[in-house]
Amino acid sequence: MRKLFLSVCLLLIVSQLLAQPNPKSIIRSNTQFNGYTNYWHDEYKNVYRYGNLFKMAHANVEKTIAQTKLNVADDIHLNGLDMQEGFVNFLLQNDYKVAWNLSSTELNVQAAKGNLLVVLEPNSEQARIFNYQTRWREQMKSHQMDAVDFADMKAFVAQVGKSKAAVIITSDKAQAQRLIDYVAQAKNLLSTYTLRKGWFGAESLLKSVTCTQGHPLETIGRGMNEGNSFFTFNGYMDFMAQDELDKWVKKSGLPIVADVGFAPMFGLKNYEHLQVQDMPNRKAYVDYAHSKGGYVFRNVWDPEADTLNLPFDGYTATEGNKEQVDKDNTPFIVTTGTMDGDLINSMLLFVDKGVPFTKEVMWKAILARRSVAVLDQAKMMGSEQYRATAALLYLDRVYLENYFGDNVDIQTEINGYVMDVTITNFSDQPLNGQLSFFGADALSFNSKAPAGVMLPAMGQKTIRVILQPNEKAMGQTNPIAINFKWGQQQKAVMAMLDLPPAISVHRLLFGHAPNVDYPVTIHNFTKQHTFPVKLEVFSKSNPSTAVYTTTSNFTVTTSKFQKMNFNLPLGAGHYNVKVSALGVDYTSQLGVEGSSGSVSLREEDFNKDGVPEFVLENDQVRVTLLATGARVIEYFVKSRNDNILFKLWPEKAEDDRRTFRKRGYYPYGGFEDFLGQGSMETHKVYKAEIVKKDGEFVQVKMTADYYGNEIQKIFTLYGNTPLLEVRFALTFKNPEANVLGPQPILELGKVHGPEDLFVAPTIYGLEEYRMRMEDYYGRVIKLKEGWNAGYDTKQDISFVGAYPVDQPLFLHMWMNHPRNSEAHYYYTEFQPWTPIIQKTTMYFSYYIWGAGGSWGQAVQALRDRNLITTQK
Repeated sequence: MRKLFLSVCLLLIVSQLLAQPNPKSIIRSNTQFNGYTNYWHDEYKNVYRYGNLFKMAHANVEKTIAQTKLNVADDIHLNGLDMQEGFVNFLLQNDYKVAWNLSSTELNVQAAKGNLLVVLEPNSEQARIFNYQTRWREQMKSHQMDAVDFADMKAFVAQVGKSKAAVIITSDKAQAQRLIDYVAQAKNLLSTYTLRKGWFGAESLLKSVTCTQGHPLETIGRGMNEGNSFFTFNGYMDFMAQDELDKWVKKSGLPIVADVGFAPMFGLKNYEHLQVQDMPNRKAYVDYAHSKGGYVFRNVWDPEADTLNLPFDGYTATEGNKEQVDKDNTPFIVTTGTMDGDLINSMLLFVDKGVPFTKEVMWKAILARRSVAVLDQAKMMGSEQYRATAALLYLDRVYLENYFGDNVDIQTEINGYVMDVTITNFSDQPLNGQLSFFGADALSFNSKAPAGVMLPAMGQKTIRVILQPNEKAMGQTNPIAINFKWGQQQKAVMAMLDLPPAISVHRLLFGHAPNVDYPVTIHNFTKQHTFPVKLEVFSKSNPSTAVYTTTSNFTVTTSKFQKMNFNLPLGAGHYNVKVSALGVDYTSQLGVEGSSGSVSLREEDFNKDGVPEFVLENDQVRVTLLATGARVIEYFVKSRNDNILFKLWPEKAEDDRRTFRKRGYYPYGGFEDFLGQGSMETHKVYKAEIVKKDGEFVQVKMTADYYGNEIQKIFTLYGNTPLLEVRFALTFKNPEANVLGPQPILELGKVHGPEDLFVAPTIYGLEEYRMRMEDYYGRVIKLKEGWNAGYDTKQDISFVGAYPVDQPLFLHMWMNHPRNSEAHYYYTEFQPWTPIIQKTTMYFSYYIWGAGGSWGQAVQALRDRNLITTQK
């Protein structure tokens, strides 16, 4: 037995060793290209192979950076410049006198009097004494070096006696004078303006069912670590986070600007009534933006915009627009994009010195063209004087690194309530600084006093901080400001502690007497590990006296969560359920009905694919569940002989074999969920379990694991009623999954067209919508009550969906058209876009009522069961 045990252990060790690649087996070869394809360019790559079949290529970073210096110098007409890093910094930090072709004696005399910028001929005695030599350009073999106007010019700082002097060695006096003028121009601009760097048009998708990497505060934190002080978010529906961004920035106390936009519009005071999927033309964007005090940008090449004669405020530019952006006297922006696109593009603004930095100041600089777009590999666009200064500072490197504190890198990582702050000193000098934290009044730290941090040259240190949230921190995103100060410099970054509500329950729930299952999840934000959870049920007709009370003890460590199911012995009625724990409470809405009627459940495999379908049926409706995607694929109203849901399954989409088809939306049909584009749920086969097979209700539970993210759905059809309940329970860890969009895909009656009327109770009153056969469109609907309805006016059949009104961000309506590249069909979607809450089990409930007759009758039937919620 002992030998077997040792053999197993040895096998495990060997397997672990084999799982790791052997660095000695990684084969690297170098390639480069210097020439012309459809433009002149230079590429330097390292190509890696492993096990013969693995192959990838990366840029050779050192040579690529060196090449950018040639490119940047070429762009400002200094082709041939070989400049020592720190040369410009020396001149910017000191007053100096310019001199030409001094002898050795004159040079020593003049240098002794003060700082000197001297130009020397290459063959002069003094130039030969300095002997400034570099070899990197010869090794590069860049295409620029063979140009007839390639004027070799060396620029460096040298010791002259007891003084230092900036030296330019060249035989091209015009080139030397251009460099001198650029330095003087930079010195003048930097005495007049403050440099502000930022990411314009970053994307977070915080408010969208589609997914991308990065929360806005995470993006801000990364950007601040790179010296950024302004951020504009342009992801789909990011404009809905405008107020939150303002609050986060205010709470952090950090001197940054954060704003939102929706391309082509930016800088609006607010985005009230904006319907991004129902803007008819360019004029609508211009009129809307200008009515809100904002700005509208167009592409540089846009023949349609040229003919419209609309008052656009500038260009949205890309690298290919450099010629126009450099020369046209037109304001411009470049967008940064998503975090998974590496947040490469930035804008460098020259803003008035001594003026507090605000959104207005940011826009003043952009509209005045005091801006430079900085793209990948230091490609730059903008007006020549500002672009030349930015280029010169990049070639110098030292000034910019000091200006933006780039030699100090600050990274944060939060696990539970523990935050690790790692500070790295990339300079060749030791640093002695103070680290401090600020988290408004919702968070406290284990140490309020600034922590002393000593870092050797090229050294690193991690400081561990214990975060302690209070009840004000729960159910919200809490910004944390981290500031490191050393000498006369400082750098601040932002982190966040995103917390769920302390109490998570179904905000709207239905059940049959005499027992109602009521799940509760508690996130423990306190230091106590065992605590009571009290549950009280109040009748709406007598809200002052509890009809049922129970208390249970939870045991859960700090920053973790625990789930418990309560069984409520209740008769028919309308109730409010109050849960209290850890000094906070939450009240939800519950409807209970007496059990009646009978329902059956059977398992089928209609298309013989090995994936079961479940048919839930009573005397009014027949509901078919599909384990693929855990969807309701059919909701059949017997009195009208009609499935109210669009259904393509079991047929496949006509473009089923399209490249990467599963990465786009795939139209199975039915009642499904939108989570990502394409939805991560679409093709997933859920584990299905029949909970109750017959009686006054039937129930199927479906569960799926998405690499540590769990979704559970419980489908219940009740007897003697068309009511179908879908209970969601989500326990998620991937933060990019921001929003869930449960959606019935509606196709009422035999034909779906303008005869179908759709109704929603908005905060402005009841609103009606109908299909436009010639086009597709969508709307963001802000609800007063938690329901939406559909009614086929010809076939007298209705649908109502109900859900807790205060849980979704909004109700998203989409009228689909066959022109849609993902789904080539007419149908209507109503999705309550619901935030996915992490660090807990979050609950959401959706109720479907389909029947013959008007939509008003169906809404009343739900209201009678206490399933209509109202916005407070």
